[in-house]
Amino acid sequence: MLFLIGLLVAAGAVAADVGSAHVIIKNSPPILSFKLSGGASDVNDVTFHYVIKHVAYQGRGVSTTEGWVFQVRDVSLDGADAITAYAVLYDSNGNILETTQRSTLTLHSQGPVAQLSSGRRLRAVIFRDDFNSFDRSKWTHEVSMFGGYNGEFQVYTNDHKNVYIKDGHLYLMPIPTVSDTRFDENFLHNGHMDMQTLFGVCTESGNNGCTRDGRNGFLPPIMSGKVESIPTLRYGTVEVRARIPRGDWLWPAIWMLPKNDHYGQWPRSGEIDIMESIGNAGDIGVGTVTSTLHWGPSADQNRFSLTHGEKKNANWHTNYHVWRLEWTHDHIITFIDNQQIMSVTPPAGGFWQKGGFSGSNLWASGSKMAPFDQEFYMMFNVAVGGTSGFFPDGNHYGGVTKPWSNSQPQPVAAENFWKAHGAWQPTWQGENAALIIDYIQFTSL
Repeated sequence: MLFLIGLLVAAGAVAADVGSAHVIIKNSPPILSFKLSGGASDVNDVTFHYVIKHVAYQGRGVSTTEGWVFQVRDVSLDGADAITAYAVLYDSNGNILETTQRSTLTLHSQGPVAQLSSGRRLRAVIFRDDFNSFDRSKWTHEVSMFGGYNGEFQVYTNDHKNVYIKDGHLYLMPIPTVSDTRFDENFLHNGHMDMQTLFGVCTESGNNGCTRDGRNGFLPPIMSGKVESIPTLRYGTVEVRARIPRGDWLWPAIWMLPKNDHYGQWPRSGEIDIMESIGNAGDIGVGTVTSTLHWGPSADQNRFSLTHGEKKNANWHTNYHVWRLEWTHDHIITFIDNQQIMSVTPPAGGFWQKGGFSGSNLWASGSKMAPFDQEFYMMFNVAVGGTSGFFPDGNHYGGVTKPWSNSQPQPVAAENFWKAHGAWQPTWQGENAALIIDYIQFTSL
């Protein structure tokens, strides 16, 4: 049994703006509660933000006779020595009235720390972002030319032209590289792209992700955006309201990867693709959205075809839709607007049995859901093109022929793609080409 003695350090816990409010933190197992003390009189909504062992969570407060309160049950403190929290107060128009300074609850444990199988509190919203700002405690940018191993044509940047917040939405916006005044056509052929110099950081060096020279192969003709969540989830529900982009050869995705490669490198530790689509018009494009799990002992034994689903419509781009992942100790199911896309329930022998693999089970140390029994983080991105086969060769795109071949080396394919920009660029009509996220929410079991 865990005994916790709480000491609220609130002497300096005054509001950052007007100094009238602070958060009172109380831990009375199994309840962890947050209460707003003070604050403006015209508060219409309160969001409590708190951190346990460097992991950020948030929850929406409830107005009670005692003030604004947020409570969660059965929190796994996992040996934490403190909980810090602050609150953001909003008016009826959603404008921020006040942000409090951080309050801290110091914890002193006696005896072993209780563990939850999910590593999270039960049946609670553990992370939500409505994108009123780009919160760097919740998200990181990918800044690299790496782009995975799909032979894609974009470079991911932290530039505000590619990743930005507007009207409470996150935009991931692909643009031609030459639309940035620092670059021109000659640069794509002969320039030197150094991510550290151009964007202040490089997050992925693999596959010449940090530096490249045009003379060694065509430089990325597209700049785009990709962000990764700091909060993670193991079992529960993910909900994302978003609008997918329309534009030839765009490849948006809402997906998850493991925080740690517990079972080894991809695809051994799994991948959860909640949503992927193609930006072209027609059935193979915005008329179809897909969900897929990637898993297997090696890339050439990836059994994604056994865990794949799709949902068709006339045009998924025209409206916002709610994508949902339901992830339990027994199954993984995805939905769009409550319509099921993919449902996977592994047999008693788990994914090793489902995949029909031979030899030693590399997931034997895990549960029936292994490798999907670990902490995963969220990613949003808009890729462009690629040579991995996601875009089949040929004339399958509503009468439009793909201007490159999957058999070509990536720089050659990228150059051929760019040479045809007179045909595809008119289909990228402003922010219609962006993946737009309204909100994301993680709820634990």
